[in-house]
Amino acid sequence: MLIRTVGCEVRGVLSDSYRRLNSVEILTAFIQEAGFQGAVIADAYMNDTKVWAETILPEPFVIPTRKNGDVVIFAGARFSTSDYGDGAVDMRAFLLNGACLNGMVRESIMKQVHLGSRLPDNLQLSQRTYELDTKTTVSAVRDLTRGLYSKENIMQKAIEIQGACEIDVDFDNELKNLVKKGSLLTSDSDSIEKILMNNNPADGVQGEATLWKLTSAITAHARELEPRRSRELHEISGALLNRVKVN
Repeated sequence: MLIRTVGCEVRGVLSDSYRRLNSVEILTAFIQEAGFQGAVIADAYMNDTKVWAETILPEPFVIPTRKNGDVVIFAGARFSTSDYGDGAVDMRAFLLNGACLNGMVRESIMKQVHLGSRLPDNLQLSQRTYELDTKTTVSAVRDLTRGLYSKENIMQKAIEIQGACEIDVDFDNELKNLVKKGSLLTSDSDSIEKILMNNNPADGVQGEATLWKLTSAITAHARELEPRRSRELHEISGALLNRVKVN
């Protein structure tokens, strides 16, 4: 097994098949490539076992919708990784609501598992293998970041938002289902319900009872939570948009 330590503190006990990637190089590649696409860092967070970084294009775009008014969005990308087994290298489209700064992420485009072959006995060869593995991942991260900032991908997200604004939902049933599945706590549901009832555009919530309005209320509630849990709600809200069927 591999024991990951920082000073005298053990932060991870992992299989010896765990991929030993250089996270600094990979994160740097993400930030650099986002910068090449004209993006800037919107937020970042690191705890003892994981790091997240969100980048956005500094110019918002306006998406007209029939049921929820004009939606102002900053398009971007989020990267996360862990050296301690707390999640794989992950990249997602990141959307920031311009009216209220609610964040949301879509499905992972780099569902990369930290497992490879068993460590070889030749340590010199194995170190070379690790370096090449990191270089391959760095190249993939650059390519995927470029794709997330492409005009085609941004247009796709705009169409998804418009589609979500056309799907009517029952807020009470939706929140109960999310609590039942364990995605939300009862306290989360209560806070989200209050946000929906207030119907305040400053929370990114306006117009009719649609799927988009529900996701906006979830991310508005996420602003009040600690950074890790907030990002979990960004993923929960973004996953709801998988119901939108885009041709």
